[in-house]
Amino acid sequence: MDNNALYRQFNAEFWDYFLGLELARNRKGVTFNRWVKRSRAAQKAIKEYLEANGAPKENPFFWVQRFPEPQPHNLNGARFLPDEPLVRAIHNGVGGIFTRAEAELYNMQIKGEFKL
Repeated sequence: MDNNALYRQFNAEFWDYFLGLELARNRKGVTFNRWVKRSRAAQKAIKEYLEANGAPKENPFFWVQRFPEPQPHNLNGARFLPDEPLVRAIHNGVGGIFTRAEAELYNMQIKGEFKL
């Protein structure tokens, strides 16, 4: 994705929540640089958090920096059948069963489809 598209995404999915907060003044550029360095999974989790809770009352730069990195859900041994296709994939050197969407979000090495 080019920088202009990333900046539009940042404004729409993140910065608009912080408009009007005094703590956010003069922080947009450095916050954008920090946000871009986060994984796509973290950016998605941040967006979902803001949609559900609104902006926290703190400096957005430090908030983005401290936001925990989400982890994928390994479905090995799960007793339910998700509505999404499953794949065998490698995450951080460990194999598992994940939804295809999650494997792609976390840039996992997909080894093949998982069929029951």
